[in-house]
Amino acid sequence: MSYELTITGNDPHCTRIEMHAEDGAFLSGGTQSYRTMHLCGAEVPSATIGGVGTEPEFRRGGKVRAIFAAMADESDKRGLPLTVLHPFSFAYYRKFGFERVADHRVLEFPMSALSYVPRYSELVRCTTDEHREALAAVYNAFAAGRQLLPTRTAASFALGGDRRVYLSYDATGVADGYIMLDIENYFWVNQMVSVNLNVHEMAFTSAEALMKLFGFMRMFEGELESVKIHNCAMMPEVELRLRNYTHTKITVIPDLMARINDVEKLFGMLTYPCAAGTCTVKTYEPAGTPWAAHADKTTGVFRLDYADGHGTVTRLGDNADYDFSADIPALTQLVFGYNLGGYAVARYMENVEFCNPAEDFFRAFPCRPGGIFEHF
Repeated sequence: MSYELTITGNDPHCTRIEMHAEDGAFLSGGTQSYRTMHLCGAEVPSATIGGVGTEPEFRRGGKVRAIFAAMADESDKRGLPLTVLHPFSFAYYRKFGFERVADHRVLEFPMSALSYVPRYSELVRCTTDEHREALAAVYNAFAAGRQLLPTRTAASFALGGDRRVYLSYDATGVADGYIMLDIENYFWVNQMVSVNLNVHEMAFTSAEALMKLFGFMRMFEGELESVKIHNCAMMPEVELRLRNYTHTKITVIPDLMARINDVEKLFGMLTYPCAAGTCTVKTYEPAGTPWAAHADKTTGVFRLDYADGHGTVTRLGDNADYDFSADIPALTQLVFGYNLGGYAVARYMENVEFCNPAEDFFRAFPCRPGGIFEHF
């Protein structure tokens, strides 16, 4: 079947790519948006892919692959070293050079599990633009030390409706945390039946702020019997302070994949330990991915030297010695530090071969919490 690929890229924040038959019928399409994501203490300009789909009668013909190739070209034009997506199949997108880098983590527990936390009622319900500015400040401070959370502006926060947002302030009047929640219950035989206090987002800048958010949850005692925190993959502090693990149901849903598009550029943007270190990695693009046309940016031998928080990247000759080799999916997972405990675990990964334990690499890329609250 012949088709025409149309690319709408006038919007600086988004590119829409569609495939149509000669008669104009829609075959397949997807959207690539452009955001700044947090990674290893730096803000990295990135592409996020969403809304990819093909009409059922036209599937299995390589149309999504062609759309992803166009997205790869667009990312290359914009100089974006990272792409992120929510997969419908991890095996499918692994063939495109993506790998799992974060999960969606849900906590459910009875309200009584918070009985050790003092009640706290002094949060402020958000209703104004001034509140939006404070929410953005708290969120971006919270996001800075975690993987993947995109930067936000005040306009990103919608106020009103059933989902309520409350701010916490410290003793000096500076916002130090917020919680976004709604109440889930239903009416039955002349009474309201409790379901959940649904917590959709939390952000905090100190242990005191987190405990105030827990204390505010207790203000719903008597009305609601249980709490459901919908995503806390990026905030392990929540589980550390809950403590009553026996009464907590934890659901982990594999959620996000990513791929490095430009090894040298990405390594040059990140932050590094203060102590000096050096490591050399040999990378390669898996055969047949939609990024094959740009494999010169993902294939090679790269030496990373770092000290005082900054890194320098040098491309070496193809025959240079290296600490380990990895294809792009594996390298992406290593850089994110996803579920890894250094060399002891990483040596079991597919498509990674170590010549030595690469201690300086794992010092620069330790296991870090990460995730995204919203879907794109």
